Amino acid sequence: MLSIMKVSQVTESFNPDNVVPFFQPIMDLTNNQVWRYECLARLITFGERPFIPSEFLYLVDRQESRSQLTETIFNRSAQYFRERNMPWNINISLADMQDENIHRFLTEQASSYPNPKRVALEVTAQNVLADTDTFSTFSDLCKKLGLSLFVDNIEPDVKQVEHLLALPISGLKMSGPILADLAQNEQAQAVIKSLCAKGQTKNIALVAQHLESEAQLTLLKKLNVRYAQGFYFSQPKAQAH
Repeated sequence: MLSIMKVSQVTESFNPDNVVPFFQPIMDLTNNQVWRYECLARLITFGERPFIPSEFLYLVDRQESRSQLTETIFNRSAQYFRERNMPWNINISLADMQDENIHRFLTEQASSYPNPKRVALEVTAQNVLADTDTFSTFSDLCKKLGLSLFVDNIEPDVKQVEHLLALPISGLKMSGPILADLAQNEQAQAVIKSLCAKGQTKNIALVAQHLESEAQLTLLKKLNVRYAQGFYFSQPKAQAH
């Protein structure tokens, strides 16, 4: 509640330009090396701790500046990684996928970025499944531009997994809470192990999120999950390392 009160104090002066990317590594568990980074929006203001999207997106929506926020985070992430030769991901919303201005923006960015194949756009499974026509159109655009697509927040549900595996995507990211009780959920373990095998045949990576302990890491390796991110490795930081 305290953080919400603090961030509400900047409502009048809120500017999407004050939102910057923080970087969290996605690790390759086979060699303990960074595979790519996820670029996460953080609001920096008045010397306070960085605010996460759930604390300030209502300000963005109030100003109808969601597309401006997406463009700002994309531009700053692209600038940061342009000379670093490292793949990176950025989150986009259903509104972004529907926005012709975002389509034009991505077209311009992809044409000038040295290697657009190193850039992946993350869309939640909920948004993919909520509007399959929009996702289909957007995925066609990404294919044309050479940009990759990841589907975020997937659940260990067989029907959902089968549907998502049929899409033209490069990666699937497990919903964060899954890992918390995965050790006690044998059914979820079976789905994830099967997903890893099927994903490998389709060249679709599976990423576990919210990894926080050695025990969770051991279980993921047992299930043949190759990629993971979480505080066990690193919190999101202003500098990639």
